Amino acid sequence: PFTSVSPRPRREMDGQARHFMSVPFVDGHALEDYYVDMIDAAQERIEIVNPYLNPTEPIAKAFDRAIARGVEVEVVGRIDMSGDLGGEILTAVNAAFVEKNRDRMQISDYKAAEVLLHAKILMIDQRFVSVSSVNLNNRSFFHDSENGIVVLDRAFYGRMHKIFDYYKGDSVPVTKRVPWSAWKLLLLSPTLRKAL
Repeated sequence: PFTSVSPRPRREMDGQARHFMSVPFVDGHALEDYYVDMIDAAQERIEIVNPYLNPTEPIAKAFDRAIARGVEVEVVGRIDMSGDLGGEILTAVNAAFVEKNRDRMQISDYKAAEVLLHAKILMIDQRFVSVSSVNLNNRSFFHDSENGIVVLDRAFYGRMHKIFDYYKGDSVPVTKRVPWSAWKLLLLSPTLRKAL
């Protein structure tokens, strides 16, 4: 758990890993701080596979800072969330993220019809990887218990990047505007957005 202290290595080196657990209503939303720290640490590249694209405000601001300092951000997600509980409104949420970011991030829409994208991968600077249950949405950071592993290792990154490329191969780059949805009007409510 985030409340337990792990010893810091004397020097940064490959081959380190840590398991994390988050229970946000007990640990003070430590997971959100952790994700902000990971994004703020990026110097060159951030690669993400995630079906839910509704980052909290501090995480969205961390992405803004990363882009401002020249970090490339590439996202493989899914705009159409049909088949998921609340599919129409989740589609609108993902579409709003894509519309806000498509000119400053490389965003690909996962299109494999027979599979609902469920992977959650965050990779930083071709060296650091997080594989977890964490969705990039408010629910994961404020309501749901989550867990995962983080690995600092170039070889592990290489293996995970093959999985990233697999998802990207079944995706289409988003270059055009995403169709407007009436659900977007509801997303103007900060209270509703925090529930998703």
